[in-house]
Amino acid sequence: MPVVKADAYGHGAGPVSRRLEREGASILAVAVVEEGIELRRAGVAAPILVMGWLGPAQLPALVRHRLTPNVHSPEQLAELLEFVRGRDLRLPVHLKLDTGMTRLGVRPEQLPETLRLLASAEGHLLLEGVFQNFASSDEVDSPQTAQQARLFEESLAAMRAAGLGPSMIHVANSGAVLCPPSFEESSGLSATHVRPGLILYAPMPGGTGGLNESLEPVMSLVSVVDDVKRVPEGTRVGYGGTFVCSRPSVIAIVPGGYADGVPRSLSPRGTVLVHGRRCRVAGRISMDLTAVDVTDLPEPPRRGDEVVFFGRSGGAELTVAEAAAAAGTIPWEILCGVGPRVPRVFLEGGDVTAFQSKFVDNGGAAPC
Repeated sequence: MPVVKADAYGHGAGPVSRRLEREGASILAVAVVEEGIELRRAGVAAPILVMGWLGPAQLPALVRHRLTPNVHSPEQLAELLEFVRGRDLRLPVHLKLDTGMTRLGVRPEQLPETLRLLASAEGHLLLEGVFQNFASSDEVDSPQTAQQARLFEESLAAMRAAGLGPSMIHVANSGAVLCPPSFEESSGLSATHVRPGLILYAPMPGGTGGLNESLEPVMSLVSVVDDVKRVPEGTRVGYGGTFVCSRPSVIAIVPGGYADGVPRSLSPRGTVLVHGRRCRVAGRISMDLTAVDVTDLPEPPRRGDEVVFFGRSGGAELTVAEAAAAAGTIPWEILCGVGPRVPRVFLEGGDVTAFQSKFVDNGGAAPC
């Protein structure tokens, strides 16, 4: 069950989801109804689970676009029941349990009432799936993960005792795919699906095991040099003049700023790749531009030369995990933060297969 919420973690939800569907994904997961509608308009035919917010006003669109709702509280379930009982509908639903994440999900004390409501909805709602989210699955041998696994087992047993037997059971996010938690054999738990998120797009930071080591990043964030300035010692660069050249310097001005997914917090710790070498960000990253100190390159770059914010350049690589660490954040935020005005160029075997832009979407070669 690939997770393609947040524009497939910034990669372009439509093209990514169509490819995952071709690769055999039986169901996709998004956060909100609007994301599901986007996938339907992109030609995705597979079932789509909406894992997050569902308000009463969204339910007609959910049904119209053949999306699968989640149930995460008795109140939200009551809204769903009120909607379906007035219509000739039988919707599959997935029950979301809160086993310790303390986000959306039915807590253990709410489970009996929720199961009662689901049982009363026979003929209108079909309990197709049950799921939860591990809070610390990326931490090996986390006691919280083991506790959540036990509570999920107990909740599943209660559901079966109430005569509710979901056919889809999914508990494992990316961390739990790489390092599966232990379940009691006596519980009868047999998860049918996993929900990979980040590991579809990049290795997990600090992840263990051969699977994580075999993963390759999908996205590179690339720009070009717009202008090259040769400036004397003492020149101040950027807003606030916080970067002061300690020598005669060469500064490259690069399109791409915090509106495009280059975090302002990379100032002044961040680096980029130019001509296959790491060069330091000079001064504060602005909304649309980043200044880079390229003084130490053997040859100064020229206008149009490639600049890599994360990805590969020549034999060098700057990973999204490194960029995230320098910015004081996590890879998820870096990937999801790549702004909508940044074109997505899709490659397969080195060839451009699609181009997606907020301004142009011709499905063909990139015009820029």
